[in-house]
Amino acid sequence: MEQKNLDTIIRAAISSGVSSKDELGSLLRAHSAAHHTPLPTTAELRVAYIALIDSGDIQPNPTLNTILRKRDVRSQSGVAIITVLTKPYPCPGQCTYCPTEVRMPKSYIETEPAAQRALANQFDPYTQIISRLTTLHANGHPTDKIELIVKGGTWSAYRWDYQAWFIRRCFDACNDFQTERVSESHAILKDHESGTFQFVDLPDMRTHEKIADFTREEVTRLSTAQTTNESAAHRIIGMTLETRPDWIRPHTLWELRTLGCTRIELGLQHTDNEILELTKRGHTIEQTKEAMRLLRHAGFKVDVHTMPQQPGSTPEKDFQMYCELFADEALRPDMIKIYPCVVTQTAEIAAWFADGRYTPYPTKDLLEMLVRVKSELIPRYCRISRLIRDIPGDEIIAGNMVTNLRETIQRVMRERGLSCVCLRCREIGHAAQHDPSLFKKISEVQLFIEPYRAS
Repeated sequence: MEQKNLDTIIRAAISSGVSSKDELGSLLRAHSAAHHTPLPTTAELRVAYIALIDSGDIQPNPTLNTILRKRDVRSQSGVAIITVLTKPYPCPGQCTYCPTEVRMPKSYIETEPAAQRALANQFDPYTQIISRLTTLHANGHPTDKIELIVKGGTWSAYRWDYQAWFIRRCFDACNDFQTERVSESHAILKDHESGTFQFVDLPDMRTHEKIADFTREEVTRLSTAQTTNESAAHRIIGMTLETRPDWIRPHTLWELRTLGCTRIELGLQHTDNEILELTKRGHTIEQTKEAMRLLRHAGFKVDVHTMPQQPGSTPEKDFQMYCELFADEALRPDMIKIYPCVVTQTAEIAAWFADGRYTPYPTKDLLEMLVRVKSELIPRYCRISRLIRDIPGDEIIAGNMVTNLRETIQRVMRERGLSCVCLRCREIGHAAQHDPSLFKKISEVQLFIEPYRAS
């Protein structure tokens, strides 16, 4: 559609006070009939809307911005979530279910969305964030409050100088990004400091003295970037790093705090030591409990990874895992991710599946078990932050292939009159998708405290 027609539609939507997607649709159909033009796409309208704001022809309109927003769930919790990946690096774990691709950090597949973005940006933290901020802004999402999630192998196993450099460049990207000139944002990348792979591998960086000097300089630069970010337009208000229980030690806590970490994703995977041993996880449930004790005492939030359908497990054992997770005071995580085990081509269990040593139990049994977990076990203080990994279906040899498993479980629960009380399911932005009347009940909201013991 011609630009002048798009501009006319945007101006008409603002002047007429369009307040919903249905009202915008009516306006579009009326314009199309009157001018004999095709209906524009939301993406076209979004681009025209941003261009008019950038040129100063119109002022930002929050209502229209929300209507034109793409994939609203991205910022429905009040923050923009940005995920970046670290460079490929040897992982201390030998887990049998982890994909092992040469061009990826351990356990990641290059066709996963976040992994694709990281590979396209050569794992450079600065360009990953600038690119993601550009996309989020173009799709209408607010980016003033950012939840930064760093993925890729075992974070604590990376060298400290790399950790400090990586996080510093994340802060630099947020400090440099300018929403009002988003069309020019990629020009920033031409001048940015590069060297994601090289800087820790250069010949003159191989002595302990030079590494120590570089690290001290990086920590100073990091502190400066953090201070700048406190008043920046795009603030990192939360930072999540991913590691293993056996890599949480007292000195690790200081390093995590120095980086600005607020939450740890901890790979528990299972509470059954026999299953952990069978899958070569490399730690015990007792080590997980000690890691959680240290993290809790240091003030970190803990997001635990759990993996049903592993070799050696059954629906009954997996249900018992979630029972223990919330009954044991040494566990009781703030958040959980539920990643059913799947067989991928580069994982060791691919051979186990091929020769019959491992067959995942049926997906219908997985679904029924998770319906029980969500409706019977999850406490109000916990949030189910993810349910299944973003592994494309064509990468999966065996295991759960229902890519919208969370939605499927929620549909089944609604049909049975069941509900989940986890934080995510009770958030107004998510809950109102199925019950819009909730927005009219804001005055009935009550603040409550639910005390519980943990660690």
